[in-house]
Amino acid sequence: MAERRLHSLDALRGLAALAVVLWHWQHFFLFGRVPMQGWKRDWQPLYTLFKPAYLQGWAVVDLFFVLSGFVFCWLYGEAIAQRRMTPGRFALLRFSRLYPLHLVTLLAVALLQWSYWQAVGAFFVYPTNDVFYFVLSLALVQNWFHGLETFNGPSWSVSIEVLLYIVFFVLCRFRLMNWRGALAMVAVGFAIRHFHMSGITGRGITAFFVGVLAFYAADKIRQRPDAWAVSRLVIAAALVGWIIVILQFYWQPLGDLTSGFKKAYGDEIPLLAFVALVIGPTLMALALHEWVRGGDYSRLSFLGDISFSTYLLHFPMQLALANIAVRAGWSPMVFQSPFVLIAFYAVLIGFGLLSYRAFERPVQAALRRRAASWTVADSVT
Repeated sequence: MAERRLHSLDALRGLAALAVVLWHWQHFFLFGRVPMQGWKRDWQPLYTLFKPAYLQGWAVVDLFFVLSGFVFCWLYGEAIAQRRMTPGRFALLRFSRLYPLHLVTLLAVALLQWSYWQAVGAFFVYPTNDVFYFVLSLALVQNWFHGLETFNGPSWSVSIEVLLYIVFFVLCRFRLMNWRGALAMVAVGFAIRHFHMSGITGRGITAFFVGVLAFYAADKIRQRPDAWAVSRLVIAAALVGWIIVILQFYWQPLGDLTSGFKKAYGDEIPLLAFVALVIGPTLMALALHEWVRGGDYSRLSFLGDISFSTYLLHFPMQLALANIAVRAGWSPMVFQSPFVLIAFYAVLIGFGLLSYRAFERPVQAALRRRAASWTVADSVT
């Protein structure tokens, strides 16, 4: 299948991966897993500017799930349903993209956590790092049945993604993947999270199939004769959604209203609203801006190329710095500096580019070539 890309969604994925780093910047103010005495979130660098990510950056991961649902339905849904995409081919495409870097970062974190334990007597941030969870992490199933973050903690979402790929493939294969099926899966995911059977699995299912619904809606709109006018309304709705989301962090009355709602109902309803009413329309708006209005985001697509590497590499980088800090006697106050934050991002993006170009892409191509040669050999014999 020829490669197709929505460059705007690639760029959004890359920006989201970089935003997760801000949410995890708090790691530098932990001793093991315990925050330093008296620590406050507003000690973090450029706090006023990045306040939304410092306070609620964890929700960015749900954007990854929505993106996956949108893009996978676009690229693979019809091919799977028509049996042009085999299970083996689908698995190879995902394995070759995700697993090599996951394996490298898992091994790196295992070594660095052992080093940190030697110096501190505790693990850094994520405490569950035993042989059992290492084996589960090797198989990328470490978070299918519980919410523990282990070894390279951010990989929990990759584990859930793998489960979502399987569910998505089965639904498409048996032609159960349509807007009704997707809506039913959103409800299933919400129920799973609500009844605490596996909160993060429920989050993943809900968000992924919101993405599927967003694709169906956007695809329907772009086929309309008035697609240009309707796309304008979708873009406006997405902008209004983001304005409301950002304002709650800076405008006290709206912030108080949001806080009161969360105290009364928890974060389930607000998260669902964010996913369905903000992220979903945002993906629709960006896709329609490319499909219908001719938007060109190709210069930003490199952010999507490095999104996986920056997402998986940032915690090993933090852990490496934590090892240096405890041995050199650095105060956590070092990480209050905006210059340290900027330098961290510069190195992370550099490593991300290097990882993508020198490791991920070549290994992915090699694995796919090897699989193709095995298929040819099997057909001959």
